[in-house]
Amino acid sequence: MKAQPVCEAVFDCNIYLQAAARPNSPAGECLRLAETGIIRLYISQDVLTEVSEVLRRPEIRDRFPDLTDKSIDLFLEKVRGFSHFIKKVPLKFRLSRDVDDEPYINLAARAEADYIVSRDKDLLDLMTVYTNEAKEFRQRFRPLRVIAPFEFLKEIEKSKAS
Repeated sequence: MKAQPVCEAVFDCNIYLQAAARPNSPAGECLRLAETGIIRLYISQDVLTEVSEVLRRPEIRDRFPDLTDKSIDLFLEKVRGFSHFIKKVPLKFRLSRDVDDEPYINLAARAEADYIVSRDKDLLDLMTVYTNEAKEFRQRFRPLRVIAPFEFLKEIEKSKAS
């Protein structure tokens, strides 16, 4: 019998990019947690579309020559295979600071996830700044936390130990 995941999470685009480009990075380790069932990862079509588009950008491909069309397709197929796909993600929160981050927030809200894992300052600031938008996020989506990959890995280790 498979163990229950220790938490539920949404990864933003930069986590997928880093995991695809550098599998041995903290982002790659985060993705392995989902692949092995230690965490439950949620995705949506908006997320897959953005990740595919970003991974195929010429400047990204120049920087990471191992990202070929074939490797990107295999990566996305693999992610889709072990993630929980949510078809309909209603708009529950608007982030005026960066509307491109809204799909991750709304997916996490719809999935009732515990974490959004990101290196994006606009998302991370939702946990610490005192704008009306950030305060609204913290009030409406408690206990959802936005956390960097390395911190997320530490949180999972603590959860597994207890």
